[in-house]
Formats: sequence, structure tokens, C-alpha cells
Amino acid sequence: MKQLIITLFVALIGSFSAYSQQSLCAITITPSDTTICPGDSVHVVAVANLINANQSFNFNGAVLPPGWSAAGATTFSAPCGPNPTGTAYYWASTAVGVPNITTAAFDISCGGNITFDMVYAVQGGASPCEGPDEMDEGVALQYSTDGGATWITIYYYVPDGTTTTTISTSSTSVAFGATPFTTWSTFNVTIPAGAQTTNTMFRWNQPNSSGSCCDNWGLDNIFINASGAPCGATAVLDWSNGMGDTTNYWVVPYGDTTFTCDVYDTAGNYQCTSLPVTIQLFDDVLTYNLQDFAYSYCPTTNPSVQVTNIAGAIPPYSVNWTGIPSTNNPQILSTGGAEHDSITYNVTISDGCGFFRNDSVILVVNKLLNIDSLVPYDASSCLNDGAVVAYVSGLTAVINQPMYTWNGPGATNPSFINSTVWTNRSPGWYYFMVTDDVCSDFDSVQVEPKDPPIAMINANPLAGCVPFDVTFQNNSQNANHYMWDFGDGTIINENDMNSHQHTYNGNAVIMLVAYDASNCSDTAYVTVSVQTCGCTDPLAVNYDPNAVANDGTCSYPEPIFNIPNIFTPNGDGDNDFFEFVITNYSNVEFEVVNRWGNPIFQGSGLYPKWDGKVDGAPSADGVYFVKYKISSVKGDKVIEGQTFVHLVR
Repeated sequence: MKQLIITLFVALIGSFSAYSQQSLCAITITPSDTTICPGDSVHVVAVANLINANQSFNFNGAVLPPGWSAAGATTFSAPCGPNPTGTAYYWASTAVGVPNITTAAFDISCGGNITFDMVYAVQGGASPCEGPDEMDEGVALQYSTDGGATWITIYYYVPDGTTTTTISTSSTSVAFGATPFTTWSTFNVTIPAGAQTTNTMFRWNQPNSSGSCCDNWGLDNIFINASGAPCGATAVLDWSNGMGDTTNYWVVPYGDTTFTCDVYDTAGNYQCTSLPVTIQLFDDVLTYNLQDFAYSYCPTTNPSVQVTNIAGAIPPYSVNWTGIPSTNNPQILSTGGAEHDSITYNVTISDGCGFFRNDSVILVVNKLLNIDSLVPYDASSCLNDGAVVAYVSGLTAVINQPMYTWNGPGATNPSFINSTVWTNRSPGWYYFMVTDDVCSDFDSVQVEPKDPPIAMINANPLAGCVPFDVTFQNNSQNANHYMWDFGDGTIINENDMNSHQHTYNGNAVIMLVAYDASNCSDTAYVTVSVQTCGCTDPLAVNYDPNAVANDGTCSYPEPIFNIPNIFTPNGDGDNDFFEFVITNYSNVEFEVVNRWGNPIFQGSGLYPKWDGKVDGAPSADGVYFVKYKISSVKGDKVIEGQTFVHLVR
């Protein structure tokens, strides 16, 4: 809840003469009237007391009050326009030094307030109405409790309209044209504790000026109002709204209200009445203008909307877009990149009293420009005979004709054509953009290569002995016409894939060319070779080391062998083993049987032999029966037989 403080300064005035010795009653209300927001509270404060004579001053008589002094050029008139009361006022001029004005000494031991009207001339005006602009050309309100020997600054009023407690020494210009101090204003200053003595003087002192032409200011209606206890104990207040004798209270008005305050002395004698104070409530009559719909015909176009003509309310005004969030006005509404959408943006409009209106704007996104389709036509492998076609709708060409741009193959290829059709294209990706006066649209399409012809020959066999026959099979793909060159002077053109047989007496290179409907071609080659033929087996008696192909004429020798009929396994190194002497064979195996028919040894391989032992023990001397098998060199023949052998040690 907002709070507003209204201070009523009430002093008892009998006559408005500046130098009257009787009781004074003067009423100053700050502010006199005010308007507040519903629900705000108001702190009403009254400062009332009987003011001693010579503590309420003006310059209506065009002279200084008794005991006062002034420095610089002093004027008591209205040289730079009227003051609020339309009377003469003190006007400070720098024509004769830097001005100041000093009061007499007062008893202000009760504390209270100093109230005065003051104005600065506007900087840049004509003399004597040229105002202060530098930091050190303001006016200081000061007090002295030692007869003017030392001065203490209460406030320093800077030319730019601000207030400090320290006199500036800077010559920087800070005032340009009108400021808060260039119109007559009432200043109310609490008397500081250090000034609350029975002999206190005040002065308004300008520390510096730019010359005799410049930096003028005015002063009027000065009240030295000692209001603290017991100084104010003689004033009794009576509020018209029934609040009784109180100097401050809080009130929450529920409607427009006007009240006054009567001042009595302690004997009940009426002294004066304050000016009426009116507190008004602002009504909730906030109005504004805002469109209901906003339109975008392109996802990249974000329209702007604005709440305008806000009226019937007090500032500051605020516009709060919820969901964005944003307090901008105007406000850009985002399409969110959508091509077709309806988006509701909510907004709250508020005034300084908190009255508000909720509203909304519907953003309708309707992208008109559209690439309906891109159609590719495949390209042959040997010709750039492909094409791309764009179908576009929703064109808006108010000023310019639509622009069509193709790039390809590849996104960075700088190819360009201002048409929806592009012919004689090679395979690859093509990128299309259309732009009209409102929007752009993009898309891409791939031109596929047609399957190329592939020539393929299957020849069987690839080599042979003179003469040899070769069968050729056409296994080509994606073709419809063929040309054969069989390498022997025979050339055939045909449209089918028939097989062919040719007889060769020497090496030859065969070529097949396959063509498709676009006359693109592919060529395949195969080589057939004549071989040197003969017996290629080194084991054969007719082996030919120069032959690379076996012609089936190999002839092999019969095994030749000799079987001993005695051996002497006595360890003398001579005839210690029973073994075969044999040539032209691939394997021999034999079995030794004793006289009782029991096998005692078996051997096989190229060189099997018996050492005359059975299970590691020497066999007895005697005759042993031997059965054998001898395989030919190729293993295709086996010679079987039997014999006897004498073992003699």
C-alpha cells in the first residue's frame, strides 16, 4: 500500500504586516490538494504553534526586516516575473559582488521548521534574469550561533535541481535550461539540533558567480517556525473530519474528501483556519488501443504490435507481455519459425495506481509462398540429359518478379538459372530457392544416374591345345545392342545376347561393346591362349618339360625289383636287414610269417626293412615265409607275390 504524507504548517496570524508585534497566524499547506490511488494510506501531519512577532517575513514593503542584512546588489520587486503571491520579493544580483541575505537572531530553542519560497533564474536568460549553471553557483542555507562568526551549512541547492549538505567548489556546468529550481517552490527545512539555541541566525549565501551579469535568484515568504515543545504548547487543533486535537494521523480515504483544521489558543480562542485540503481518488477508467490480430506471411517475418493511446489513468504505465516475457512497447511477436500457426500472446496493461487490463493479440502465421514439389529426371551415364523441375504456388509479386535460383550439383556450386526448369543436368543434388516480395522457400532434389551399360564376357575355356573350341556367353547388363569382335577377323552386331563358339589355332583378344538406348557404352575384353601340350608328369617316361598342358599321353615304367633269399642280422654292418631292391614304384609293403604261420613283422612305404627281431628280441635262425605288394609309380597297378628268406646269424 502506498503512503502519502501531507504536512500542514499552521501559524497564528493577526495581521500580515511583516513587522507586526502581535500574534501571527499563517497557514501553509504542502501540498494543498492531492490525488491518490484507491487503497493508499495518507499520513496527515500538522505543525501548529503561536509564532512570536518578527518570525514571519516577506518583502511586500520592499525593505529588509529589522536586524537583517544583505550583501551584493539587492532588489525588492518582481524583476523576473511574479511569485505565487503576486507581491514584491527579494532578488539577488551579482552586480556588486556575490550576494547573500542574513536574518536577525531568533530564539529557536524549541526546534521546528524554516519554510521559504525560492527560485533560480533560467540559465542563459537575459540579465538580471540569468540563472546559475556551475556547481559552485548555487545557494546555501546556513546558520550561526555565534553572531555570524562561523556559519554551518544545512543544505546546498545545486543549480541542476539537486540538494546536498556540502557547498561545491567545482566550476563544472550542470544546469542547462529549466531545472526543478527555476520555478517558485516552497522549501521546508527541519531546524537541526545544533541550531536550536536562543540566539540563532540564518542566511542564504551564494558562494560564487560568473560575473555581474549572471547567476540571479530570488527569496520570499520566510517563516522561522519554532514548533517544538513548549513553543507549540499554546496551539490547539480541531480537525473538520473529527480527528480532534492531534498533530498527525493516518487515513485511508474510500472516496473524495475535503477537510480543514482550526487553530485555537489554550483559552479556546479561535486563531485561524487552514486552507481546505482535498484528497481525491483516481477512478479506474484506464483505456487504450491494441489490435486483436497480427499477421505474418513468412516464418522469418516477426510483426510488431503496440499498445497505444493509454488514457484515463496516471503514469507510470507498464505493458507486460507474459510468456515472452517482455515489457517492451512496441513488442515484436515471434513466429517461432512455424510456417502455419496461430499463436496467442497475452499482455497486461497497468497504470500507476495498479489498475490493469488483460488483453491478447493472436498472431496468425500463414506462409503463402510454397515449393509444392521438385521433380528430377534421371541422367544418362555418358550424357548430361537429366533435368529438374520446380512447382511453386502462393507467389506474391507486388513490386518485383519472383526470383528463382538453382545451385548444383552440390550446395556450393554457383550455377544459376532464373527459371523453374533446368535441363541438360548431370547426376547430383540440386538446390532450389524461390523469393518473392514477401518470403523465400527452399528445397532440394537429387538427379539419379541411369544404370550404365555393363559389358561382361564369359569365355570357356580360356586356353587350350591347338586347335581348341571356345564358347562365349554375353552376360552384359543395362544394354540393348552389342558388337562382338572375336579377334580372328569376325565382327558381329546384334540386339540379343546369344552365345557363340569359335575355334582357335593361336592366341586372340575378344572384345564385346554393350550399348544402352542413349548410345552410352561399355567395353569388355577377354584373351584366349594356345598352350604347349604334352606329358607334364616328371614320373612318366615321355615327360616333356616344355609342356604347360597335359595331353594325356604320359607313359609310365613297370616296377623292377629283386628280393634277397638270405640275410645275416649279426650286427657286422653287412646284410643286417631284409629289404627289397626296387625301382619304378610308389609303395611296397610285406609281411613275414614264421613256420607256424604267425605274422612276426609288417612293413610298408618306400623303404621298409626287417632287422630280424620280434618285439625287440632276435628271431631264431631259420626259413621265414614272406608275402608282398608293390605299387606302380602312379599307384594304378599292384604286383603281389610271396617268397622265402633264410635268417642266418
